[in-house]
Amino acid sequence: MSHKNAKQGVLAALGALISTGVFAESPANAVPVSFWGGSLSVFLIGILFFLLVFQFAFTRFRLRRVARALERFAEGDGGARCGVRGPDAVGALGMTLDRVLSVWREDRRQLSESEERLKVALQGCDIGVWDWRVSAGITYYSPRWKSLLGFAEDDTAIHGLPWLQRVHPDDLGMVTRLLEAHMGGQSNLFAAEHRLRHADGNYRWVQQSGVAIRDPGGEVVRMIGALTDITARREAEQALVSSKEAYRAVLEGVTQVIFRADPDGRLVMINAAWEELTGHPVAQSLGERLQDYLEEEDRLTFFRYLQEIKSNPEASLNCELRIRGADGWFRWFSAGVRTTRVEGKTVLAGVLADIEARKAAEAELARSNGIRDAILDLGPDGFVFVDPKGAVSFVNPAFVTMTGLPESACVGHELYLLERQLEERGDRRPVFVDEGTQSDGMFELKLPRKVVIRWQSRALPGEGARGHVIYLRDVTSESEVDQMKSDFLSTAAHELRTPMSSIFGFSEMLLSREFEPAMQKDLLTRIHRQTKNLINLVNELLDLSRIEARGGKNFKMSVQDVTPVLLNAIASQHFPEATHRLVMDWPKLQQKVSVDSDKLQQCIINVLSNAVKYSPAGGQVIVSYREKIANEQAFVGIAVTDEGIGMTPEQSARIFDRFYRANSHPGIQGTGLGMALVKEYMRFFAGEVEVQSEPGEGTTVILWLPVAKEVQ
Repeated sequence: MSHKNAKQGVLAALGALISTGVFAESPANAVPVSFWGGSLSVFLIGILFFLLVFQFAFTRFRLRRVARALERFAEGDGGARCGVRGPDAVGALGMTLDRVLSVWREDRRQLSESEERLKVALQGCDIGVWDWRVSAGITYYSPRWKSLLGFAEDDTAIHGLPWLQRVHPDDLGMVTRLLEAHMGGQSNLFAAEHRLRHADGNYRWVQQSGVAIRDPGGEVVRMIGALTDITARREAEQALVSSKEAYRAVLEGVTQVIFRADPDGRLVMINAAWEELTGHPVAQSLGERLQDYLEEEDRLTFFRYLQEIKSNPEASLNCELRIRGADGWFRWFSAGVRTTRVEGKTVLAGVLADIEARKAAEAELARSNGIRDAILDLGPDGFVFVDPKGAVSFVNPAFVTMTGLPESACVGHELYLLERQLEERGDRRPVFVDEGTQSDGMFELKLPRKVVIRWQSRALPGEGARGHVIYLRDVTSESEVDQMKSDFLSTAAHELRTPMSSIFGFSEMLLSREFEPAMQKDLLTRIHRQTKNLINLVNELLDLSRIEARGGKNFKMSVQDVTPVLLNAIASQHFPEATHRLVMDWPKLQQKVSVDSDKLQQCIINVLSNAVKYSPAGGQVIVSYREKIANEQAFVGIAVTDEGIGMTPEQSARIFDRFYRANSHPGIQGTGLGMALVKEYMRFFAGEVEVQSEPGEGTTVILWLPVAKEVQ
């Protein structure tokens, strides 16, 4: 409400009081109306005047506060305020002014903060700002713009120089075209990377961008832009280009295949070595799966790796693979593959090195080693390898069999421990390695069996510390053969000398003296018997020598029944009726065999003869028929059993030795060649001889013959 309205309201209230006649009817002692009426009017007029004066002074005071606040605002005092309030026009003016000042202060605060943020951002981004007033031909450069190009921050002379004058001549055409296109409205933003001359005269690579400001008519009146020094980035990019070129040169020059593939194995990059080694063109191989070029077994290995990296991205693959070439042949490669990240994607990076030559060498070495191992494993002779430190590094199976020492007791131990173990099992300690490069000797083992060993030791070729190889040969058989030769010569000489002496002596007696007919017949009988023994001995020796020399080539083999041969042999053998009785347990039907009938008959005669001779007390000689199947082969057997003196296991083991006689009783004649001849004959018949004997209980000899195949 205004002061004028207030005054009018007071006057209206006073008029209303007078008009009501409040003073019209008064008590007797009341003051006359004319008096009170005149006094009240004067009073009211005074009050009104006072109010008017007060209102005028108060309004002036408030207006002065408003004016002072405006003066402080004009002086730049951001905290200025008048504090005037009220319902009248001055109060409304004061409150409006305070609101305006408050909004201004907030805007100014936000502007200050925005400017500070912009300043910090520009400093952090290392950006220089320029403001080109096109119409005036003046450009403002920020302090950072100046410092980036080597000018002092307080240098103002530069503001009159357009930045286009500092562009490198080779880049000026490009920059001008881009600038004109933007100013002509063909682009929303001017942006260019180019070289700008530094204050020192050198050029720096910069990135510039700007926006044109236009008047209502569309003419460019101003342009504001920013500049960033990208020299370091461009140098890094150039270095990267050079590095890539060098990398590519290396990539194309290496002999290994270098590739990248996606997680499914599809090739996305591969170098020229791929085509050189496999024959597959690089262009045709890109996009193909690497596993499709692999051998089936290796394809499974690579597929398992692709499955593994799905759950373990850090997994790697190191193995050997066979890759099919363009000619259809597979070639060996060693593969090293791992995962990496390229442009945010997981890829496989790998190297394939050609190892075909190495695998061929390994195969040849394995073949050579296999031959060597086969010789060492299958050969009858023992080998011991000793390393340069004197420890045993290898023994072959023949050595283990020969000495009875397990491999674990030899390998890894010092050589002298092996020598000591052999000494404990034999007659002396062999010294395999002395100060020389070679040595040899012999020793005899008594455990686990009697064996005579001849050994040789040689240093391995090479310089410096060298190992040794020790060769051991079981010469027990040779020693026994030598002994057998000696025994044979001795026995043969004895066996030949005995009948020869008898023949010579008796014939000399007949020539030198006259004897009675009875005595003369007796002497001639003895000469005949000794001559017969001599002939048998010579025949048996000749039969053995013919078998050894001809390998059974003079045998007359045929498929036939055994019975006729057996009956002829029995008919040829004399069984003393007073002491021996022949018992036959022989069926009428038997399987047929492939034999030389004369040689088989000789075998049966020799066995029957031994049955009679080695049962001097007499008894039954039983001839029986046997059958058996061994190794899917059917055999028939001719068994001869006597009730004689029998043999010990040691005697049975030597029954086939030449000139060996299990019992040297003077009453038992023989050369010791019969059973040796039987064994040789049976060997050529593909048969075998089985001997069962117990001392004092007799002997059974079975001649096993294979059934002829065409009649099995």
